[in-house]
Amino acid sequence: MSTALSRWVLAGLCASLLVACSADDPVKTSAMAVQGLYSAALSDNGSNALIGSIQHGGSYWKNTPSQRVYNWNHIAGQATPLISVDIDPSGDFAATGGDRTMVLWSTVTGESVGFWNTPGSIKSLKLTRNGDFALVGMDDQTARYFDIKNGGVRHVLRTGAIVRSVDVTPDGRYALTGDDLYQVILWDLTTGEARQRWQLDNNVATVKLSDDGAYVFAAAQLGDAKVWSGLTGAEVSTVNTGALQSRNVTISQAVFSASNRQLLLGQQNRRVNLVNVATGDVLRSWDLYLKDALRPTGSAVLALAFGTGNTYYAVGSNGYLNVFQ
Repeated sequence: MSTALSRWVLAGLCASLLVACSADDPVKTSAMAVQGLYSAALSDNGSNALIGSIQHGGSYWKNTPSQRVYNWNHIAGQATPLISVDIDPSGDFAATGGDRTMVLWSTVTGESVGFWNTPGSIKSLKLTRNGDFALVGMDDQTARYFDIKNGGVRHVLRTGAIVRSVDVTPDGRYALTGDDLYQVILWDLTTGEARQRWQLDNNVATVKLSDDGAYVFAAAQLGDAKVWSGLTGAEVSTVNTGALQSRNVTISQAVFSASNRQLLLGQQNRRVNLVNVATGDVLRSWDLYLKDALRPTGSAVLALAFGTGNTYYAVGSNGYLNVFQ
C-alpha cells in the first residue's frame, strides 16, 4: 500500500471512530478548584467561566488571564453544592442551581438579582439572552420555564420522567429536554406544546440546540448520539460513540458552532472531539489535562465553548480549564 493511500485510510478510520485515535493535549491549563467540581459553564466565547466546586461552592472567573472575580453561594458563609450552572448568551447574567434553590446573578456587579425555590430537585438549567428566563429540568418529571427576573412560571413542560438535561434558544423560542424515558423533546415556548419527539436507547445524558433552533443534538448514557433537524425532525447524522471498539462512551457536553457546521463534544472519559454536523465524522480530538498523569483519577467534560479562530475551551470535573488549538 502506498504512503499516500495509507494516510488516506488512517484518516478515514479516525473520522469514523470517536474514541479509537490519539488525541492532542491542551496548549494551556489553569486550576480553578482543588478538589474538583460538581458543575461548570462557559460563556459563549469562552472568556468567562462559572463553576460549582466541591470545596468552595460557586465562583465566577475571567479566563484570560485566569482570575477569580466573584464568590457566589446561596447562603452566606456556606458552600452551596451547585448541581447546575449557566451563563446567559449576552454574558451579563448567570444562574446557579442548588438542590431546590436557584439564584440569578449579575456578572457586571456580582450582586444577586433574584432568589427562587423550585418545586423539584434541579438537574439542569439554561438561561435565555439577558437572563430573562430560565429553563429548569427537575426530578418531578417536568421542565419549567421560569420568569427568573420577575418570578412566576410561564410553562410547565411535562415529560413523564426525570428531566436530566435541558437547553433553550437564546431568544426563548424553543426548548429541548432529555429524560429517563429515553425521550428527546423539542418544545415551542410560544405555546408550551411539543414540536418534535425522538427516542434514544438509554437515559438521556445531554441535549443541545443550535442558537437558531435548526439543529438538535442529544446523547444517551453509554448509548446513541444523534443530530436531527429541528425543522423537519429528520435525522441528519449519527456520531459513533465507540460500540465498534468495545462499548459506548457517554457524551456529557455539546455545543454547536455559530455556523452550525461543527459540534464540540465532551465525554465523561475526558475526550473532546470536534465533529462535522452533516456527517458525524470526527475532525479533531483532544484530551483534558490530568493533574497526576501517573495516578490519573479521570476527568469528565463539564463545559465547552468555541473561542476565536481555532481556539476551543473545556472545563473538566477535576477543576481545570483547558485551552485547545
